[in-house]
Amino acid sequence: MYLEYWGLKEKPFENTPDPRFLYYSREHKEAMLTLQYAVTENKGAAMLTGDYGCGKTLLVRALIEELDPQRFEVGLVVNPPPSGEELLEEILYQLGFEGRSDGRMEVMRNIEELLYRNFQKDKITTVFIDEAQLIRDELTFEQIRLLLNYQLNDRFLLTVVLVGQPELKPMVQRIPQLEQRVGLRSHLGPLGPEDTKGLILHRLAVAGCDREIFSEEAISLIYQHTGGIPRKIVNICDLALLTGFIRKMGQIEADLIEELIEREK
Repeated sequence: MYLEYWGLKEKPFENTPDPRFLYYSREHKEAMLTLQYAVTENKGAAMLTGDYGCGKTLLVRALIEELDPQRFEVGLVVNPPPSGEELLEEILYQLGFEGRSDGRMEVMRNIEELLYRNFQKDKITTVFIDEAQLIRDELTFEQIRLLLNYQLNDRFLLTVVLVGQPELKPMVQRIPQLEQRVGLRSHLGPLGPEDTKGLILHRLAVAGCDREIFSEEAISLIYQHTGGIPRKIVNICDLALLTGFIRKMGQIEADLIEELIEREK
């Protein structure tokens, strides 16, 4: 609706996991490099935690998009099912297994065959489990641990990346056998003032912006209001562009941001 008015080619502030719009703060860079290392070097298990709305899913999608499908077989479990057996079946499905499994033992056997088949094709197998904090049954975490037993003398046949909110960390810590396997960990927190500005300008640039739409004062107020949480930043910026279009404003100023903040109260 407002694209032509602001001179944009596409909407810059959508809450969808489009890797092009990922802004790399220092924490995001470190997390990306850590996960890249875990996946490409067959490290077995890694964990990415982060506050709600801080870009975990977007970072994972960006990493997956970078992985060469000729070299990597990747499965993404978005919302883990409640039981361990159902999770194993979902992992098989996300890795492209088209057959049916009758019971847990057959599921495990099919996973093993798939992993060895990928190894023979010189392909690295990785499974990302997003929203892993939703797993409440310790037996399900035990099933994940058992997947890490598939290994050769010099490498794991499967790398599992657990992604979730901060409460995932103590959940894993309660299972020492799994906790000790997770050697690589990263955490994403809220952005600082400069990175808040960086995120806004990056998204506008990707969307084709060639002028200063948000004033410095407006950006500063956005940071104060959102606490640097990317999802909140995106939401208020989108609303600001819409309201600015409706009112035919030349620039998004702090007074408009103040008004939008008041509306939320």
